[in-house]
Amino acid sequence: MDAKPEANNHLEQFSKAVNMFRDRALQILMFLLYRVTRRLVLTFQKFTWAVTGVERIRRDAARGLNFKQSAHVQEIFWKRKFLDHSVADPSNFITTHKGFRQPSCIFKPNVSLYCMTRKEAVFIEVKESENVYRSKHSTYLYQNQYQHAVHVITLPLASFHKMASDVGNPRVPVTWLSCTARGGATLVSQMMYRIPGMLVLSEPDAITTLGFLYKNKQIQTGEYNQLLASCVRLLCKPDDRYSAVFVKARPCTTSLLEDIVQVFPRFRYLFMYRNSVKSVMSNLALLQQDPAPKALKFIMDNSILCLFLPFVRSHFYYYNVFLNEKKVPGVVPKKLDSVGIFTAAWAASVSQCADLRYKGYNIGSILYEDFMNNPRRSLSVLLQRLDIRGEHLGVAAEALKVDFNIAGTHDLIMDARRVLTSESRQEADNILKAYGLPKLGERHEISGLLKLE
Repeated sequence: MDAKPEANNHLEQFSKAVNMFRDRALQILMFLLYRVTRRLVLTFQKFTWAVTGVERIRRDAARGLNFKQSAHVQEIFWKRKFLDHSVADPSNFITTHKGFRQPSCIFKPNVSLYCMTRKEAVFIEVKESENVYRSKHSTYLYQNQYQHAVHVITLPLASFHKMASDVGNPRVPVTWLSCTARGGATLVSQMMYRIPGMLVLSEPDAITTLGFLYKNKQIQTGEYNQLLASCVRLLCKPDDRYSAVFVKARPCTTSLLEDIVQVFPRFRYLFMYRNSVKSVMSNLALLQQDPAPKALKFIMDNSILCLFLPFVRSHFYYYNVFLNEKKVPGVVPKKLDSVGIFTAAWAASVSQCADLRYKGYNIGSILYEDFMNNPRRSLSVLLQRLDIRGEHLGVAAEALKVDFNIAGTHDLIMDARRVLTSESRQEADNILKAYGLPKLGERHEISGLLKLE
């Protein structure tokens, strides 16, 4: 009697698998079509912009000869990303020429800095009714910008610096939070988000892309320092709606913290991290939530497939570890599986913060497990440190009622011994040892750890 229901169940599972494969295949084909179309459009634009004079105006603006028309506005007619968490890039959009404006247009509330390139700063304009800082679509700025974008505005770097110079340093208190991946920083940023008058910039990719430009030696040190200062100034541009700014940087950008501290010593700086094994397991669980990352994880963990597709490991290492990495013996990126890459990401970020503390920088560190022992009390201590009035404790604590971790993560964390093979654990321990850190799962306290009791 059980044979028929069991057969139906197998058919149902097979049907789901076929549908999932079909949807994923269509997504890949659409992305490839998008990339081909964008290449064709860019080639065609080189000709039409040269004929119509658009390229001449852009060239003059880059030379500083046409400042009043240096903001190039382009209308978006197609946008596409393969992964939602991909770093912001101009290639996310196919655009057409709309016109030129004065560069002061970037100060409009519905215009925000999206990313940096070697020659331009890229801004996103949304509808006046939208607010990328308060969108319900996502907790991350770069995702809200991508989702709601209607225009792309590019500024040559000369105009970009001029606008940043006019703005000057932020006139309101700024808190900068660096972190490890899946370490509780999103929860803290959402607590700040609920405080009236607080502007929360969660993972602004202008900083991320600038870090990659510098690490890849596409810009020199002097230019990098100038661009970093201008980026922060225009991210924190004056806005009458907000009286304080809270920035949560991407986990891969901890290495930029020293440069930011040197330019903006009056900011308050925090670093949040989590027990190493819980951080690794949470990252692994996140990859299981969507078919595309799940497939990439399968490739990373298969040594045979990686011989034919070596770029998968390199891609994950590049976007998770590269900016923070140290050249330590025994850590070879191309040989790391998913556990090794996420362990290296955690180790590199924690090591960067520890080095800053050793150099004497005033960066307060927060261990997620300590914070969650008594989250309301921990939040109260944090607000006091940031000079935020205690009356906001209740509204900030409302974030504790929302689970910002993907469902299923906690089950995987609790079953780490089963999920992690002995080989993976050994690989992780070797990486941590190379960075001078304790074994996977052992408690590690960074100097300057906040006392939350």
